[in-house]
Amino acid sequence: MLKLIFTLALCQLLLACSTVPDSPAQSNWAVSGKIGITTPTQSVAGFILWKQQGKDFDIYVSGPFSVGSTRIQGNIASISLTQGGKTVEGINPQQLIYEELGWFFPIENLPFWLKGQVAPYSPAQRDMNKNKQLSQIKQDKWKVEFLRYNDYYALPERIRISQGQWKFLVVIKHWEFD
Repeated sequence: MLKLIFTLALCQLLLACSTVPDSPAQSNWAVSGKIGITTPTQSVAGFILWKQQGKDFDIYVSGPFSVGSTRIQGNIASISLTQGGKTVEGINPQQLIYEELGWFFPIENLPFWLKGQVAPYSPAQRDMNKNKQLSQIKQDKWKVEFLRYNDYYALPERIRISQGQWKFLVVIKHWEFD
């Protein structure tokens, strides 16, 4: 009898392990693609390259033909922003981005949202699609819609992020993992 209970417990353990999602959980990754930004005063489109190394990010955003390029580097505790040959540093990334670019940009949550995950810092509402992937998150007053997923990686390819008049559309063309 003890042998049977042990065998059943072992089978349950193996079954539980086999249902773990196979999406990449790496903390070192990069995406490249397009971004559209709509604020109360402007609407711009350009290209984005986001490199994430653990908690550190390196974001490069540029317009067509690299016109109006901006580089944002740092983590949630400090940031440097370079635009037009001028670099500004600060300790509050979201505030510095707003002061320098006029964008109310959810920088702390974006590394998670880009990977189709809820940010761990605050509660969130989640909706799932028929493939059991996140279709929408409502977190920190932001609405994040996952409009399309990459078939190979099962990671988002098209993401719409909005809060009132602030809207971002990110179209990821390429994923890269270390």
